[in-house]
Amino acid sequence: MHIDDLAELKQDAIDKIIFHATPRAVLDRVGPWVLERGEGAYLYDADGREYLDALSGGVFAVLAGYGREEIARAMYEQAQTLPYTSPYATTSAVAVDLARKLAEVTPGDLSASFFCNSGSEAVEAAIKLAHHYHEAAGEGRRYKVVSLRRAYHGTTMGALSATGWSPGFGFFRRAADPVVPGAGYASAMPPYCLRCEFGLTFPSCGLICATTIEQAILGSDPELVSCVIVEPVMGTAGCIVPPPGYLAKVREICDRYGILLIADEVVCGFGRTGSWFGVDHFDVVPDIMVVAKGLTSGYAPMAAAIARHGIAEKIPVFFDVHTYGGHPVSSAAALANIEIIEREGLVENAATVGAHLVKLLEGLRSHPIVGDVRGLGLFAAVELMKDPQTREGFAPDVGVDNQVAAVAREMGVFVRPLGGTILLAPPLIFTKEQAARTVEVLDAALSQVESRVLADDITNPSNRARSGEDADVQPDPATSPSWGSR
Repeated sequence: MHIDDLAELKQDAIDKIIFHATPRAVLDRVGPWVLERGEGAYLYDADGREYLDALSGGVFAVLAGYGREEIARAMYEQAQTLPYTSPYATTSAVAVDLARKLAEVTPGDLSASFFCNSGSEAVEAAIKLAHHYHEAAGEGRRYKVVSLRRAYHGTTMGALSATGWSPGFGFFRRAADPVVPGAGYASAMPPYCLRCEFGLTFPSCGLICATTIEQAILGSDPELVSCVIVEPVMGTAGCIVPPPGYLAKVREICDRYGILLIADEVVCGFGRTGSWFGVDHFDVVPDIMVVAKGLTSGYAPMAAAIARHGIAEKIPVFFDVHTYGGHPVSSAAALANIEIIEREGLVENAATVGAHLVKLLEGLRSHPIVGDVRGLGLFAAVELMKDPQTREGFAPDVGVDNQVAAVAREMGVFVRPLGGTILLAPPLIFTKEQAARTVEVLDAALSQVESRVLADDITNPSNRARSGEDADVQPDPATSPSWGSR
């Protein structure tokens, strides 16, 4: 696509598009980032610049990489043959084939898929499925949901109710509160060992983070709790990998009280962590699994809530409906995407290259503002701290993570700042050479930013770089701010 007047296009975008969770002031100052095309693991913008995408499209979606003709062809052929079916008692062969494939690749007896369009919708569908199951089992009083602080499950009202308070995400709740009044949501401690709320260390802690889930259940009346929802690896909280035994203990707690366990695999699913699903690392089978993003690699909107056979068979009718649920074209995209992941061994590549990436990132600990490096598969985080010894973080308005991300983008690598961390989640086609280039750029970006931050008197508000804004680094919509999405 040729753009004759880029300035005019950017202004029309600002005036005519309501951007997702992006301050108008940022758009007015620097304009939106206009992308023209993608190829492999690279993005190209309207100014002709090339960027190595270490974020899979910015929100962890493009697992198979850009420019996949197989996916485009599958969508085109399906659109020509049958572009739509009603969600009421109607389906298509391609949607059934997708449901079969999901039953094959998901763990245990997860086998019945409810199709919708986004992670937020799928989270709400999973919560509704749990409610319907308990109703069918004669326990209709169960309606409460337990989730984790720092968790992110989406921005539709029900999913937002399950989204925990965390750095960088409180505004989502504040903007919508009281969210769903009386819906019965309770929160528990996340498995964030680095910042344990009790100041304990693993394994002597006895997995107290999991114990707080039981405490939340008991405090809510176990006979009223319907489900517990967790991310196997907490995504927008900063790639928080739980300690060994954590998910197994959560599973045991849920079983003890007859509560369903929902695994939100919107970010982790389809190979991101080096296994097909995040729960695979921990040998746990949830009662319901939520998938989106990597299901189609972002080529078409699609998500699913996948229930175990014993759950789905007990629900006589599921009262939820989406006009585009099980859309044939999206189903074709998903099938072609999964075929690529299988054929090219992308799950295995994520494990191999991901381990290499994390090993290279460990070298960044030499920087005085790097407090932690963590990751699983091709999902990693570098947590920035004012004082790594005491684990004191930077004040949010210093915007160090935004500064690092902005410098990295100027150097041609797209990473994501979030809550004081730099997140990396590249396409599963990433190579060791591309991982090395990413870390090389981050190394240089950290050096540039930390020299300024450590030299500045950051206690003086006039010297603070709010959201990355200072004389040298201007924020942009792609990196400042950059929040969750579904």
